[in-house]
Amino acid sequence: MKVKHWFSFFVVLSSILLLTACGSNSGSGGDQSAAPAEDDLGSDTETGISYVGAATCIGCHEDFSWSSEEVADYLAGAHVIHSDHITQADAADGCLDCHDPIGDGPGLESMIDAANVPADGLAAVGCEACHGAGGDHYGVGPIPMAEPGIAECAACHDELPESHLTYHPEANNIGTNYVASRHYTASVRNEAVCSRCHTDLGGRLYKDVTTNAQLEASVFAVESDEPIQCRTCHNPHNAGGLLFEEVEDHGHVVASGEYATCTSCHMAADAVVATTGVDADGDGELDTDWNTTETMYHETAYYRLITDTHYDDPATTDTIEGYVVKTLDDRACRDCHDVHAVEEIRADDDSSSFSNTINDQWAKSGHAGTIGTIKLEVAEFYDETLDLNRTIEQTIAIKEAGVTETEAAAWVHYDWDAEDRQSCQECHTATGAKNYLTDPSTYDAANNDFSHLDGWEAGVSSSAQNELLYCWGCHSDNQGHLRNPGAISRPYTVDDATVVLPDLGNSNVCVNCHGARGNMDSYEIGGAALTGVPSTDISGYAPGFGANTANVTEAHYLTASATIFQSLTRIGYEYPVSLVDGEGNPVDPYADPSYFAHGSIALNADDPETGSGPCAACHMDTDEGHTFEVVEKDDLGVITGLKSTVCVDCHSGAHGAALVAEDTVIDGVTHTAADAAAFLEEEAEGYHEALALLEAELLDKGLTFSASYPYFSGATWHDEGTFGAAHNYNYLHHEPGAYAHNRYYAKRLIFDSIDWLQNGSLTGSITIDEVAYAAGAEWFGADADTNIATRP
Repeated sequence: MKVKHWFSFFVVLSSILLLTACGSNSGSGGDQSAAPAEDDLGSDTETGISYVGAATCIGCHEDFSWSSEEVADYLAGAHVIHSDHITQADAADGCLDCHDPIGDGPGLESMIDAANVPADGLAAVGCEACHGAGGDHYGVGPIPMAEPGIAECAACHDELPESHLTYHPEANNIGTNYVASRHYTASVRNEAVCSRCHTDLGGRLYKDVTTNAQLEASVFAVESDEPIQCRTCHNPHNAGGLLFEEVEDHGHVVASGEYATCTSCHMAADAVVATTGVDADGDGELDTDWNTTETMYHETAYYRLITDTHYDDPATTDTIEGYVVKTLDDRACRDCHDVHAVEEIRADDDSSSFSNTINDQWAKSGHAGTIGTIKLEVAEFYDETLDLNRTIEQTIAIKEAGVTETEAAAWVHYDWDAEDRQSCQECHTATGAKNYLTDPSTYDAANNDFSHLDGWEAGVSSSAQNELLYCWGCHSDNQGHLRNPGAISRPYTVDDATVVLPDLGNSNVCVNCHGARGNMDSYEIGGAALTGVPSTDISGYAPGFGANTANVTEAHYLTASATIFQSLTRIGYEYPVSLVDGEGNPVDPYADPSYFAHGSIALNADDPETGSGPCAACHMDTDEGHTFEVVEKDDLGVITGLKSTVCVDCHSGAHGAALVAEDTVIDGVTHTAADAAAFLEEEAEGYHEALALLEAELLDKGLTFSASYPYFSGATWHDEGTFGAAHNYNYLHHEPGAYAHNRYYAKRLIFDSIDWLQNGSLTGSITIDEVAYAAGAEWFGADADTNIATRP
């Protein structure tokens, strides 16, 4: 394998030695008795040394064999060619304080392509902006800063003006973030072996060391106690470039410069752990190989390798073991990680627990199929049960642990990158979600590129892998900025008009995948739309596939947005209940209560006003927002507490139990946090028991529900009302939070469905067995003596 890079070992070593005593007449070329500094460039205000200008520096260094490549890099890099709208004319605005601190940009204009020279004069970051004034550098004189460090970089690369954030959303506070990061604060290890990754100098000297054998044979102690910093990863002369360039194998690029740079210490996602003599898979035979790329070190400490979470085995098509890294992408790591603000991975060196970073929260969420929790359980099993902490066996077991259909059907159930699954990709793949949310109006699933997945070829073959919903599916950068698709249209209609949900701010990214795939307008039986008259005979049609059949799948899964905005989506089958107000005027029987405001949370200038919208405001209102959990639950799934404070901010007991975070007196009654948790648990139990009763009534009609498509089997639908009841069950069964998202709408749909199935008409009352369905009976407010509940 050939690794392309900017400096060889010897060039770097020579550069370090020669820069320290540049002008000692070692080397060749260059006029070392150049003229004095140009008067118009002035002097350094702290040292009094005169500036000579970048052109003067280049006049010497372009002829030295050891620095000519750096000169070429510099002239082609972003310090020189960095903008066509920042020019010498911007001096009055203060822009040149960073874009041309010395004022020597015009002196470089003749050295670059004329097309890169702005009409108002070139602004460039000169050599002396980083290395210090060169007025004493002629012949044998010193240069103030032979190797600029973090202070020199941070002079410009730190807090940005507000106007810059639009153009550089990830560049704000780089210097500040770095000195607070693990790259700066981690222990410096400058002894042999360790210096390769734990010091700045070792990282540069030994950058081409990539295997354990090379590490132990050729990495020595270094005389440096400086941690990893800008120049360890970046080629400082080719601003914007990295010390590593892309990696080639037999003429094919196999890794981007970013991936090569980061994995030079963090090791490749597919790094092999030496397994000879170990029965890691428990098949009774000693393993002789595991994967393709050797780890460099720390193979017994899984949390030091990205391979524990960033590798998905393409051979296990029914399991996702981890994140599939886009190894060829220029943002292979930055798409999810702020590489300048590296956070603590573990609590301490002896801990195997995950930290509370956003990345770790995501890994425990449904968007990741809870893969983080699964891997942590494996780690603790090997640690606490097998007493095999910090072993190869533990590392391998964690790497191979993954999510399956049981934990993550949304990501595993189908081969989602297959051509016949294009309609699913905007929600079931990170690639499709990113492309759709970037611009729904131009989204075309045929353009989704899954080339980072093993074996995928557009129009030819799908891969053996799937994606979870990665950070870059919803976020446009690693600073948390969201893609903003605007108001989302749904793929169904109401009264022949396309349903469009309102602009929900930050929650727009949630709506497409949680807004349902269809509603009752989507159904046709025998080529005719449903009439909305539940007595219509459709007994000739059976659940299933093929002719003379109908199914109830269009609502799809986890349709919270469609539930909240039911007045727009009309997602449920709504029976023609006759209701009038006190003056005899007809009333919509499924209308939301007057106080219902879930659709406008954090968007209507209320307190708190965040612009988050209902989804993000409620599900991300905690220090663990990226788990998306609103409540706390115990191991049995019982709600024990509230995580989100949004419920507390809005609910004061006026229309339900007070949801409080701490003991609060409301109208003379003390409400406690435990009361709030108990109330929500009662609501959840009542809702799910009411659904269980509805399922039992459908079964009594000969309709059996199953977990797989098309969900119902049975002789016939009987009539449209029975079909509607089945639809309501299927929709709400797959919307487990409907009791909180839109309590009365869910309750009325379930009630009317049971009413129709029990009575063959709408009577306004149902019978509930208070022994078998105690929580459901309480939820509906059934009379304890008669077991009869009336329509809520």
